[in-house]
Amino acid sequence: MPLSENRVIIACAGSGKTTRLVTEALASRDRRIAIVTYTNNNTREIGKRFGEQNSGIPKHVDVMTWFGFLLRECARPYQRSKYAEKRIESLLFVSQQSAHCVQESDTRRHYFANGELIYSDKIAKFVVECEKNSLKAVTARLGGIYTDLFIDEFQDLSGWDLEVIEMLLQSNIRVMLVGDPRQHIYSTSPSQKNRQYLGAKIVELAQRWEGSGLCSLEYLSATHRCSTAICEFSNALWPGMDAMASLQSGTADHDGVFLVAENAVANYIQHYRPQVLRYDKRAKTYGYEAVNFGLAKGLQFDRVLIVPTAPIKKYLQTGVLNHMMRTRERLHVAVTRARHSVAFVFDDHSPVVSNRWSP
Repeated sequence: MPLSENRVIIACAGSGKTTRLVTEALASRDRRIAIVTYTNNNTREIGKRFGEQNSGIPKHVDVMTWFGFLLRECARPYQRSKYAEKRIESLLFVSQQSAHCVQESDTRRHYFANGELIYSDKIAKFVVECEKNSLKAVTARLGGIYTDLFIDEFQDLSGWDLEVIEMLLQSNIRVMLVGDPRQHIYSTSPSQKNRQYLGAKIVELAQRWEGSGLCSLEYLSATHRCSTAICEFSNALWPGMDAMASLQSGTADHDGVFLVAENAVANYIQHYRPQVLRYDKRAKTYGYEAVNFGLAKGLQFDRVLIVPTAPIKKYLQTGVLNHMMRTRERLHVAVTRARHSVAFVFDDHSPVVSNRWSP
């Protein structure tokens, strides 16, 4: 297989990237395809899309989470090339780097808790070692099962997981990676490995892969979802990146980005019925049902009302991005859930949002 058949697609919010994965899979019934994504929510969304187009997931397609793929299809089959004491039963998920003081030569303690639970931040490294020790038997086996591997939300991959991706790009499996670096709000690993490629920086890694002949790189910058005003607000968060462009042709009666005074929130919600979005459960939601920014990822609404955090308020006050560099991915996710309008609960004036709604 020519390496150029591998593709990395940088796709903006609302560009139809998940629909594209499903459509390509359905059009390739003579091939055997695995679709892999980070979270259980994403696997359910992919299954839902297959249900809409095909009444269910077809027999030639397997849908699984990233960690399920690593455990069942990569680590277990050739674990004896690295570790033969016990069968790897499951993962132990860690939020901080595990066993960092244990030497790699102590395989059992470096990779495992209780000898049979492999640390989530170490499983990708373990897979790379198995591939090396087994003379590439891991990818050879995968290539005997699947012709294609589609990886959705690849911007969430980090640490040694990116080494696994490079390993797969060098195999005889046709790989397609799809994601939006601006929606990087989760990470598969807290490992220091490949930290330079976190978030939007993963584009630099994709460009390096392209330069090495491992893949072609494609950008999808047109969104079917967001209005022009929403695109312009989001683009300002990401200077230097390809700008989103709206494919919307019509207009609604309340298009754009707005400020809403706190004492007008009840009237605004009664009038427009937006989905309230918040950073987390500590935020004030004025008695209305709210969704956290992170949990809203993958969802879409006609209108959203955002309860801003202190850094987002500082950005609205000053227009200076440095105030919210650690939260702009989550703000981007929140803003791009909306088709027609985005509103912020904000009493002050803003250099970045000129429209103020009043009842």
